[in-house]
Amino acid sequence: MTENVITVEPSTTIVDAAKKMVESRHGPLPVVEGERLVGIITDRDLVARVVAEGRDPTGLTVNDIETRELVTIAPDADLEEAIVQMRKHQLDRLLVVEGERLVGIISEADLPGKDEVRPGGAP
Repeated sequence: MTENVITVEPSTTIVDAAKKMVESRHGPLPVVEGERLVGIITDRDLVARVVAEGRDPTGLTVNDIETRELVTIAPDADLEEAIVQMRKHQLDRLLVVEGERLVGIISEADLPGKDEVRPGGAP
């Protein structure tokens, strides 16, 4: 699990969030209010909810397009549970939360046998 997760706030502009993704070389950015996890913004959110809809990114904030339906896992969950959740939801990352507080993120790269996480071993 990665504990020092790069995050954004709901009021962050879409342009600033995209720049943060590029500069930090991270994909999805968890969205937090204080320490409370409220959503996630992905490159797919940017493409599907801004570019594909022809919306002006300079007038939008993360709150306007973030994904709020989150798949999370507790910090004390075992490895098998993480793998099951990733397979079930076809994810390459899981947000680790304690209550409503974001404490880390698990990615496929963190898992042993990472090629087996997705059905059929697809990367």
